[in-house]
Amino acid sequence: MGKRGQRPAERTLVCVIQALMGLELLVELRNDLSIRGILDDCDNAMNVIIKDATIEDVEGDSRHLPLVFLRGSNIRFVHIPDNLDITRAVEDRRLKLDQAATAYMGGKGAPAPKQLAPSGTSA
Repeated sequence: MGKRGQRPAERTLVCVIQALMGLELLVELRNDLSIRGILDDCDNAMNVIIKDATIEDVEGDSRHLPLVFLRGSNIRFVHIPDNLDITRAVEDRRLKLDQAATAYMGGKGAPAPKQLAPSGTSA
């Protein structure tokens, strides 16, 4: 896709975080909390939802929560797993988005045609 056809998140580091969906990662917040869990969702403002989260403060106290929403402006660092090929993960995410856009547009750059009732039926 050319620059005009790119989605806005493809030109930012948010696409890297979105490529991590479904993986366990560590997020450090600006208030010195660390949250480890499975990345469930990430929007273009880098707001994230983490499942099965373990929250740890600077004293080492931790607690478990089933679901945590984090505002993107409160995130200091996102630690990417060492065993992940980030280039491949971003490319796979981009291809999935392209396939979804093509399917939505009917493969021709226009909305998919509506399915008509089979001929021979009367209303």
